[in-house]
Amino acid sequence: MSQVLKLIRVHNVIGAGLGAFTGYVASSMWKINPVELILAIVVVASVAAGGYAINDVYDVEIDRINKPERPIPSGAISIRAAASLSYALMGFGVLLSIIQGYLEFLVALLTSIALLFYARDIKRTGIYGNLIVATTTALSLFYGGLSFHTGPWLGRIWIPVLYTFLLTLSREIVKGIEDYKGDLANNVRTLATTKGITKAWIVARSSLIITEVTSPLPLFLGYNFLYGIVLIPFLFITSKAALSETSERGAAKARSLLKISAFLGMIAFALGSLPGLLTLSFTP
Repeated sequence: MSQVLKLIRVHNVIGAGLGAFTGYVASSMWKINPVELILAIVVVASVAAGGYAINDVYDVEIDRINKPERPIPSGAISIRAAASLSYALMGFGVLLSIIQGYLEFLVALLTSIALLFYARDIKRTGIYGNLIVATTTALSLFYGGLSFHTGPWLGRIWIPVLYTFLLTLSREIVKGIEDYKGDLANNVRTLATTKGITKAWIVARSSLIITEVTSPLPLFLGYNFLYGIVLIPFLFITSKAALSETSERGAAKARSLLKISAFLGMIAFALGSLPGLLTLSFTP
């Protein structure tokens, strides 16, 4: 069981579920329908778990160099078993989404298809693969908001979705730097392998700076003071990631820090959506 959890990257799956939760409460301002919320979390977590598993199926040769301890290259799980588990998890998530509505089904289906094509082909195209991961990660929050789908939900969800996209894009570029040797040996065209580690770092840092500089804006767009409180450690951790050493070793450190940043960002938006608290918003 531990190898299965490692295959699906259970900590990332929990993060995806938290993204759906954040999207739901941010859109609804904590007006929770428990059934819809639980369905959203399970759908997003299932699709994400399947996506991580299929990614390892197609990454087995790269992982033999970069991460030989992973379940497939280590021999703990076969390629066939991992692929079957992936299809079952994504299929379950897509079928479950039908209960919520046709829009939810469409988002779950398209996300699953995107994850399959990403793992098989798009990942090796560099920045396009980074954009797919950033988009599908941001869709975790969007799906949560879509599950509420009442009133001005879209006006509230686009803010956390946008920040999640930018932060994830930065992290994916950094991950490409960290995996430079394995990617280069397997002709994976990341920014690091095509433009060099230094230029890839410049792009990643630019994206992080944009995220940090604009991060106070939600305080003026309807989010309460708790968002601002959590924003402080978010900015500290994200700055540490941006200032990491311009190397593969620095990228490994930055990637770990950016996972913390992503967690803090979701907490900020979730708590910042609690109603009845002080806000700087100038809109009704």
